[in-house]
Amino acid sequence: MTRTLRHTFVQAVLAAGLCGCAHVPVGQDDLSYSERQSYLQQLDGWDMRGRIAVDMGEQAFQGSFRWQQSVDSLDLVVRGPLGAGVLQVTGPPDRLMVRARGETWELVNPETELSALLGWWLPVRSFSAWLLGLPDPMFAAQTSFGPDDTLQSLEQRLWTLSFQSYQLLDSVALPRRIDLIHRDLELHVTVDRWQSVADE
Repeated sequence: MTRTLRHTFVQAVLAAGLCGCAHVPVGQDDLSYSERQSYLQQLDGWDMRGRIAVDMGEQAFQGSFRWQQSVDSLDLVVRGPLGAGVLQVTGPPDRLMVRARGETWELVNPETELSALLGWWLPVRSFSAWLLGLPDPMFAAQTSFGPDDTLQSLEQRLWTLSFQSYQLLDSVALPRRIDLIHRDLELHVTVDRWQSVADE
């Protein structure tokens, strides 16, 4: 990946400016972890909206996001206020299209190529599980659980995740705040809304 393309891509991400905060009530379901995991893994798809903050040491930004997940593809949009700095990632796990600042990249080895674009290791295929408070079943993981049988911490694929709080969404306890750390990179995700495909 050329330096010019990487610079363009990172600038598109950084252009996603600050977004406002929203209060979301906290709640718990009556499911065990295995029951919650089974329910979430059987879904045909879901729609999640929220906020993300990225700290790369010398650079940092915040933005809003919408992640739509189906059985075999994802559609992720990250943006700042008034639609500024739109970044879109779409497609199946083995072939993603990335659009930002008028540029388009087709990734045939998405995790490797997207990580090269961003300049840090991003295991994108695992994020759909992580956002639901689950480890990716395809990879080894170290986990710990809270007294309410929700995932509290996860070490997987060179990332460390802390699930800071949960909320009741669609009658299921799902993460509200997730802190993700990989070396000097920190991601802080706040989920404001989630619903399964069946509810749309």
